Amino acid sequence: MTTPTWSETVDTFFTSTWAFRKKKAVEQAFLKTPFIYWLRQKGRIEFVKGYRRIEIPLEYGSNDTLRWFSKGDTVPIIDSELLTMCYEDWKYVAASVVRWFQDDQQNRGNAALIKLADTKLGAAERAIWEDLERVVFADGSGSKEPNGLQNLVAADPTTGTVHGIDRATHSWFRNQTKTATGVFGYYGLQDMRTCMNDIVKYSAAEMSDIAIVTDQTTYEAYEDECMEIKSLQNTMLADAGFETVNFKGKPLMWCPSAPPAKMYFLNTNYLKIVCDEDYWMDMTDWKQIPDQPNDRVAQIVCTMNMVNSRPIVQKVLTGITY
Repeated sequence: MTTPTWSETVDTFFTSTWAFRKKKAVEQAFLKTPFIYWLRQKGRIEFVKGYRRIEIPLEYGSNDTLRWFSKGDTVPIIDSELLTMCYEDWKYVAASVVRWFQDDQQNRGNAALIKLADTKLGAAERAIWEDLERVVFADGSGSKEPNGLQNLVAADPTTGTVHGIDRATHSWFRNQTKTATGVFGYYGLQDMRTCMNDIVKYSAAEMSDIAIVTDQTTYEAYEDECMEIKSLQNTMLADAGFETVNFKGKPLMWCPSAPPAKMYFLNTNYLKIVCDEDYWMDMTDWKQIPDQPNDRVAQIVCTMNMVNSRPIVQKVLTGITY
């Protein structure tokens, strides 16, 4: 039997170390900000196996046969179109873990090798969860990037195509939007109340899934208006170490990457991060870097996208001033 080379031995050590870290890495990818944590705790992180595209079933029609009638009248028996299916493409991200031969050669002791592995793998892991936080609040226009809140719950929902559906043509696939009435200190609570009520009327049975997300400046402006209720927090988020306050019993949270001067009122029952369970935080084989003596590289790969299956129950308040 051929004895493994030192490089191959280190390959195995890194791979087994990542396998041990992987569950924690998956957890950390969804725990770094309150909104992603909220989605995870509500079961809105969905792992599926494969498929060429992400399938999103939509209920959009209504029963048009209802009639008030009297003697001799007829009632239509037309079978209305109630369901359709839309689709979303997978998006892929990878972070490289590069090992230099000299580092491997100089860290041959067990303790030094553990430290090297933790440093290299930890840096790749951090890069992934930091960018996941960013893209969740982006607009999906970045090169090869997944959907983010700014295009799934758009400031102008009358334009653009989401999940293959043209919102200019299909008004039923538009989220709600409102421009702030004026300075937040005077009109903020009034605008928030209107936005909340506008989504609640479509979500009466799903009240526990509603959350409000904003940026730090707007969050602090709300705190200034409601100092007397700052002690009221969402218990689930507070227990996880996230600071929140409540508005009408719903958690209001701020996230570092949330776009400025906007506040999102979300029914998260219809927002999901969909991941391929076979390619989520998965490490590739180690590969020799061409023309580099004994230098090696592997990638940590994730496959995912974010979907919104019922835009009408999502609303964004825009143009907030202070």
